[in-house]
Amino acid sequence: MAHLVLPREQQAYRPVEGVPGFETAPLVGPETGSVHMELSLCRLAPGARTPALHHSFEESWFVLSGAGTASVAHLSYAVRTGSFGLTQPRVPEQKVAGPDGMTWLRMRSPQWQERDPFRGDVPAADWSPSAVLLTPDETNPLALWAGQYRETDLGPRGPLAMPGYHGPNIKSIFVRMLVDDLLGASQHTHFMVQFGPRDPDAQYASEHYHPFEEAYYVLTGSAHGVLDGVDVDIAAGDLIWTGVGATHGFYTTSEEPLSWLEVQTPKPPVDNSFLFPKDWAALHS
Repeated sequence: MAHLVLPREQQAYRPVEGVPGFETAPLVGPETGSVHMELSLCRLAPGARTPALHHSFEESWFVLSGAGTASVAHLSYAVRTGSFGLTQPRVPEQKVAGPDGMTWLRMRSPQWQERDPFRGDVPAADWSPSAVLLTPDETNPLALWAGQYRETDLGPRGPLAMPGYHGPNIKSIFVRMLVDDLLGASQHTHFMVQFGPRDPDAQYASEHYHPFEEAYYVLTGSAHGVLDGVDVDIAAGDLIWTGVGATHGFYTTSEEPLSWLEVQTPKPPVDNSFLFPKDWAALHS
């Protein structure tokens, strides 16, 4: 089975040809063994902008630092750290950095076709972004496709309860969904996860696997993991990817909570999304 651990120091930004001030750091894609997702860090210099494009894939984004403007179809948002959103296939979009620049985590699914020299992008030459700026707000029925994550969104940690699994095999956890079917995504999910601080009796993600790919970009804390039987240690800034059927489990090793941004694709089935080998092994004892 396939998995990947990409430490922060190995995440290299590369200039995007023909787009001044725009750099990307590829994290997950065909070159790492993925067949469903393309995950990257994106960085715009102050005042720089991405090209106005239509995409053949679904794209979600989460602003890690800085501020700027994210335009999607007929709407434009004044975004900042913690803003997130979705661009559906065929919908035009563009981002412009503010005076301090802007960095975000970008998720794309499904992958563009390898034989496509344009990587799923088509210029939106006939489109002009709206000059009216909205605040990303999930309570505004007219805002659409965007929201704002805040630390106050986090609630009490406990056993995992989400579509596909609820039970004690993953505990001391809180999940804040960001991009999912409620925001208009049909190909993937994008959400915030927080585990409690180091306490072996209180929190643990028991080793399991999925019928979909999954990736985690660590924001705070550190953890010990087992990926396909291989011991790994991860910390803030690291990236972990697990392919279909790749086993993985984690426990926090830091005194502060462990938090990460998580993406899944294809979108998980509502049943049998999490399979725990130890539960099935117990049937043979």
